[in-house]
Amino acid sequence: MKTTVDLREDVYYYITTQFGKRSLSKTINEILAKTFFAPGGQKDMFGSCKWLQKADLSDLRDERDHDL
Repeated sequence: MKTTVDLREDVYYYITTQFGKRSLSKTINEILAKTFFAPGGQKDMFGSCKWLQKADLSDLRDERDHDL
């Protein structure tokens, strides 16, 4: 399928210098496929990305921190 995509000037320059003008479509397709279909790019059932940093117990406050 063919379509027209408007790229930012800096993105176009980076892709063409790194990969060449001939592989522009291939490079963009690979980036999009990795972003949308890779396990890290998918969202879980709660709508947050799996690659976001998870909180651990060291971030939680201890109940002894409270002055009662």
